[in-house]
Amino acid sequence: MLPFSPSELAKIAMKIEENGMAFYEALAEKTKEKEAKELFSFMAREEKQHRETFKEMAEKLASLGMPEPYEDEEKYISELIDNIIFTKDLDTAALAEKTSSPIEAINLAVGFEKDSVIFYLQFKKMVPEEEQFAVQALVDEEIHHINRLLMMKKEVTSTSEDFFTSQPEIGDAERT
Repeated sequence: MLPFSPSELAKIAMKIEENGMAFYEALAEKTKEKEAKELFSFMAREEKQHRETFKEMAEKLASLGMPEPYEDEEKYISELIDNIIFTKDLDTAALAEKTSSPIEAINLAVGFEKDSVIFYLQFKKMVPEEEQFAVQALVDEEIHHINRLLMMKKEVTSTSEDFFTSQPEIGDAERT
């Protein structure tokens, strides 16, 4: 059996969105560049809406029983949750403050959005078929966020080399 019910996974998703919202709000407050500030403010509002969607979903799913896991899914879901930084209690303002440029902030945000997509795709497998469309809609929005972030990164980078250079201390598998 999975260690998490669908309702509990929805609550974890709420935590991801809460931390994302706080992170983007802190970035918007810190950022001086108008376009980046607008993008980070937009992203914060989006994360707030996503949180509400997951809150409604958690309430609906609370009455469901535990699903049967796919092979090795129990371990995978547990490790996935452990490795998503936005599932943890963290000081998002301090995390945003550590960023030294819009490019670094965008790289960090893209990593967080990717983590969300991966988690939500796994979560989607565990909700009833009639709820899967809502999770897929959120996955699609997170992918749209990644695209917007990459478009902003392209606007603020001076060379293609800058665009493709990631931060060595920040990666999808590494966490600060």
